[in-house]
Amino acid sequence: MAGSESPLKQIFSVLISITAFTFQGTSALVNPACPTAFWNFGDSLTDTGNIINAFPQCSECRAERRPYGDSFFGRPAKRFSDGRLVPDFFALAFQKPLLQPYIQAGAFDYRFGANFASGGATASNDSTLNPFFLAFQISQFGRLKQTVELEKSQIMCAQFLPFLPFDDSYSKGLYTIEIGGNDIINALTINNLTAAQITTQVIPEAMTNIANGIETLYNNGARQFLVSLLPSGGCSSSAVTLLGSSSPTDALGCVTAVNLLFQAYNAAINATIASARTQYHAASFTIFNYYAANQEILLNPTKYGFNPNLTRTTCCGAPGVGDLNYNPDALCGNQGSTKCSNPEEYVNWDGVHFTEAFYRVISKFVLNGEFTDTRFNYTANCNLSFNQFGPEVTFNDVYGNTCQVTFT
Repeated sequence: MAGSESPLKQIFSVLISITAFTFQGTSALVNPACPTAFWNFGDSLTDTGNIINAFPQCSECRAERRPYGDSFFGRPAKRFSDGRLVPDFFALAFQKPLLQPYIQAGAFDYRFGANFASGGATASNDSTLNPFFLAFQISQFGRLKQTVELEKSQIMCAQFLPFLPFDDSYSKGLYTIEIGGNDIINALTINNLTAAQITTQVIPEAMTNIANGIETLYNNGARQFLVSLLPSGGCSSSAVTLLGSSSPTDALGCVTAVNLLFQAYNAAINATIASARTQYHAASFTIFNYYAANQEILLNPTKYGFNPNLTRTTCCGAPGVGDLNYNPDALCGNQGSTKCSNPEEYVNWDGVHFTEAFYRVISKFVLNGEFTDTRFNYTANCNLSFNQFGPEVTFNDVYGNTCQVTFT
């Protein structure tokens, strides 16, 4: 009986059933193209300022304090990392301005899209930590598009036209979606749900929202989607520190139960996108296997410039709990925490989020078509350059002659 199965067996059973469905026949893939704009939806892995602009000085908004942003920006930049995130590297590769958050406190520039991702956001309608869940972010996109169309129709708004999306920004833009880790973490740590409840309640609700979101975006002109699977959340310093002593771990020291839930979520995304491909024949869908890419870096850290002895250790944190420099009583940015001197050698930044160095590798994977199901190589097809990706490059080197208020 299901009631007698262990949590791991429950997750594994669901994972197998979803995976079996995922790889049933799908329609021919539509090839991606070089985007003219970027529209991003997600959580803190790609948030470039929304949560902090919405809730300034909130207790959990440590990204407003040093040493967040020290790399590249030289000061806090409303990003949950020491420096650049994937959307930032995309902007550099395509030689565009940094993608601005939808929620702005001042000047705006939406010529090349906007970022709706918000730290703590979920794919399901879980507003435990953040009200800006995926469906809300999609609504924000609709509001922006509606407002832009109204502004363009009014002569008195002519002075704003140079900063509004171009007419083809919607149909030729790339719609990137990365969200879902908070759904699982919240369910486990706050809502105390079982593995069975997560796989039968939380994940299906998240998939419904992703499917509905894709439909809404498609009806608003979206034709190119890049959907990321979740990274291996059971390998984070926080998960290993807080759960590793009481839960089975794998050969990498990652918490098996957490990773299985993340894999179940990823299998569901694969199934959701397979279904979307059969419904929206004019759209292209690319799936980035964030989980496999994350595992590749952990298995072969030296190949990507990371210290093999530091793959699970937190760069910015404090000792006192476990041996990975993650202490929930002295989180990065709070009193008692310190930053490592060599973040380029670390995968994990603050116990939950990654370093700029990690995001640099991930960005190259995506742009080169690695760990994607379409294998579309943006770098070759769009003549991209990684010249401004290096750790020695600073914000002032690239954008020093531009308005800098968007991350202050």
